[in-house]
Amino acid sequence: MEVDYKEIENINLLDLGDHAVLFYEGNEELLSAIHAFIKGSLKNNEKCIYIDEKANQKKILAELNNSIGNIDDLLKSGQLQLFVLEKLYGNPDDFSADDMISLIETNVKLAKKEGYKGLSITGELKGVIDFNGGKEEIIKYEWKLHDQIFEKYPVRALCRYNINFFDNQTIKAAVELHDYIIWQGMLHENPYYINPEGYKQQRVEEYEIKSWLKNIQQYQKKETMYKKEINKSQQKYFELYNEAPIGIIKTNSKGQIIEANKKMMEMGGFDSIQEVLNNYADLGEIIYYKPDKRKEFLMKLNKNGEIKNFEFRARKKDGKIIWLNMSSKIIERKDNGDFIIESFVFNISEKKEYEISLKEKKEELAAYNQQLQAYNEETTAINEELEESFTELEKLNERFENMVSLVSDIDNLNTISEAEFLSKILQQAVEIIYEADYGSVYTFGENHVNFIDCVGYDLKLLKNSEIPNQAFYNHEAPIEIIDIEEVKKRNKKYMRSDKFKELTEISLNKHKEIMYFNLIINGEKKAGISLDIKNSSDKSFTNSSKKLFSAFYNIASSFYKLKEYNNLQDDFTKELISATVKMLEMYDLYTRGHSENVAELAVEIAEAMELEQKRIDDIYWAGLVHDLGKMLIPLEILNKEGKLSKSEYEIIKEHPVLGSNVLESSNSLKQIAKFVRHHHERWDGRGYPDGLKKDEIPLESLILCAADSWDAMRSKRTYRDPLSFNEALTEIKKNRASQFSPKVVDVLLEVLKN
Repeated sequence: MEVDYKEIENINLLDLGDHAVLFYEGNEELLSAIHAFIKGSLKNNEKCIYIDEKANQKKILAELNNSIGNIDDLLKSGQLQLFVLEKLYGNPDDFSADDMISLIETNVKLAKKEGYKGLSITGELKGVIDFNGGKEEIIKYEWKLHDQIFEKYPVRALCRYNINFFDNQTIKAAVELHDYIIWQGMLHENPYYINPEGYKQQRVEEYEIKSWLKNIQQYQKKETMYKKEINKSQQKYFELYNEAPIGIIKTNSKGQIIEANKKMMEMGGFDSIQEVLNNYADLGEIIYYKPDKRKEFLMKLNKNGEIKNFEFRARKKDGKIIWLNMSSKIIERKDNGDFIIESFVFNISEKKEYEISLKEKKEELAAYNQQLQAYNEETTAINEELEESFTELEKLNERFENMVSLVSDIDNLNTISEAEFLSKILQQAVEIIYEADYGSVYTFGENHVNFIDCVGYDLKLLKNSEIPNQAFYNHEAPIEIIDIEEVKKRNKKYMRSDKFKELTEISLNKHKEIMYFNLIINGEKKAGISLDIKNSSDKSFTNSSKKLFSAFYNIASSFYKLKEYNNLQDDFTKELISATVKMLEMYDLYTRGHSENVAELAVEIAEAMELEQKRIDDIYWAGLVHDLGKMLIPLEILNKEGKLSKSEYEIIKEHPVLGSNVLESSNSLKQIAKFVRHHHERWDGRGYPDGLKKDEIPLESLILCAADSWDAMRSKRTYRDPLSFNEALTEIKKNRASQFSPKVVDVLLEVLKN
């Protein structure tokens, strides 16, 4: 029987480090999900382990061969490995969670060594449940995957459960121990996921409540944030869309109008899109052409899949007939064969009326043979002028599309820098505003203009020109157009004579007119863009170009305002961390000043090791909050005078896990959570909470461990005085390669020496 391999929606969102579960009832659901998972893993250059019954494996291999080909080569190379369910587990009652974890750990290390990005694995345990202790072993296997695999290795896993074969308790545990769930053909982010610590510590109900409450809070925050960002993006798009100098309209393939902008409404004499929808069922009612004309129109769009140009007659609200020129393209296709068409529309009635007038003149002057030559010359000249106008309309259409593409970069605040964005604006402005031959973009420094990029000039020479900010400031309007003499006058007024002479040779002698703006944010001049016309050109900047240039001003202003908002969020996070550390100092007498000392010393070590700035920043913040978990330790234990009992010490040892769990709940700080969790691990593996050793421990945690121990030895405790510098130095050297990383100790000693 053939299987219908339906697409699993959003399965491409699964990445290395993700732990997903498939719940299914029938074999078709199972095979579709397995096929999609394996196909995505192989394309992502991951080594893939597939555990299943032999019959299912045969079907999957056949379908993979159809969809990606070369399946025999993948099996031969070992990138795809098949394990038959019965042979891998032996008797299901012999299934061991620890053996499976060991198998995965061995294979992911081998995969990395062989050059793959990581390891993906999919399998299920349906036979194990029938045997004594099987259910407990399955649950143990699932939480150990998180605890021992996903925290350390690049692994993607898809566990599979037929919900008819397992009891409710096992299914519930499977739900709670997976980040993602595939159910009925769709991948879902799991709102019921709980921290595996709950199962590890046999405190499931406690962790369920905490995790679910946290998930509810995070989902609410995400939803609110997404709605705000979507609303802002929609508002920006709506403003650009509605204020565009050309008509824009969307219809479906049947001609039904979906939306239109303000300019389109003005062309038709309507007040709103709703008025159009109330009066006309489809576009055909307001367009006058032959019935087969629309078929030809759709055929051209379908055949070529590119922008096509059409002319047609349309009827305004008052009944007046106008001529329109429309550039159209299919922008979206539906599963039912329908599609959406977007069109840019220009009113060419004057052009058409002029053409009609010319035709009438031709007929009238045909009788006058002696004037025929003169009339032909006149007609040719007018037609050339009309062709230039039409070309200009097409250029305007292209400009608008480029402007829309530029706006999308405003949302990429985390991936595009100020310099990159300003440079892109300059390049687009020189291309879109056709009179411009040269240009430059710059920011205002403390005293001088800082050039970011330029077109037509030597950027290195401009950067060395030392132009005072005042020479580039606006005088009368946000956007100014001035000739070269005024430019020289302003520069000469504020520049040293030798620097003015250099600038004249670099740029002033090359152009005759400039158009520029200063970008002002919160009363401060931030940056500016200048477009220049070369001195040999016969062009001048038009009002149309000035309007386009003002759009660039608005785009740049939006970028800075959004950037400022993001910076405010970062500052708030930093203030919150500092306040939390102060609270901890009031709670724990020993911690006073300790967190700052550890953070600063850890940064010095990281800088000496020449780590990248992002890691140095993470180390600083992790140092500040490394003892955050102590706020959850009883005060009578934390500040106890004298030596702690064994049970009290065990409670104290929980603070790295408690602090890490708190940080995990913060989007801004979760990247440093694991550094805090492991700052008491030892190089020899005898530390806590997870007994990691050597390079299993993050380098950031190894640095924090050394800095923390140094400051602790040099600080006064309730049960001892601080060690002297030399005594503490001796302890650090003595514990090199046992408690501390040898490499970190060597750098620490060098830092202390200096």
